[in-house]
Amino acid sequence: MWVGAFLKKEMFFMKLGDIKIEALKLMFVSEETEFHADILEELMLDEEYRIYLANMPGAINRCFAAIEEKRILPSRCYAPDLNEGVESGLHWRFDLGRIPQFGKLDRVVRESEYGGYDPSCSYQREETVLVLPRLASYEHYKILYKPQIPRITLGTDNNTELEIPENIAVHIPLYIKGDLYRDDEPGEAAEARNWFEAAMNELARGADTAGHQTSVRSIYSMEVD
Repeated sequence: MWVGAFLKKEMFFMKLGDIKIEALKLMFVSEETEFHADILEELMLDEEYRIYLANMPGAINRCFAAIEEKRILPSRCYAPDLNEGVESGLHWRFDLGRIPQFGKLDRVVRESEYGGYDPSCSYQREETVLVLPRLASYEHYKILYKPQIPRITLGTDNNTELEIPENIAVHIPLYIKGDLYRDDEPGEAAEARNWFEAAMNELARGADTAGHQTSVRSIYSMEVD
């Protein structure tokens, strides 16, 4: 059962076209061309910009992969019904492939209707299968995970909103410049990539600070009064 999108409710997303335009602004200082998303199709016909725009989808997808590896995306939550898994002895197995856009497992919450709560319960993995203790009828699991970002192609609509919070997405143009300028302007490319990595590291530190407090001891009771 789907519980919700990002756990943080208010998110602002940038459009793909805006990302491309911001990358062009970083790579080209032009007094003649006013870069904005409405002229992207026109810029694709310009020899000066076409090769960069044509190669942007690959650079953007590589950036998506880098963002996923940093584990800085807000966690999503999925609460599976017990019939979505398979009971075997004292265990319950659930295929993580059932979760939409599943990327990386964050943690598993175990909760009881009678007040029991374990914010980070123990589990085992068998490839993509999550192995957990069987639950009583009054208990349920919530699976918290980092999502996989949908990849784009050259044909993806420039009005597509990227499923990445704006505070992360604003740094994607730096990655694009660092990726596409490696041969033409290696110095500028390296500088842009360094700025991107610095921003990602800062966001990662913020994500760690905002995470759940593993130092707090939670007592989980299987008893029912």
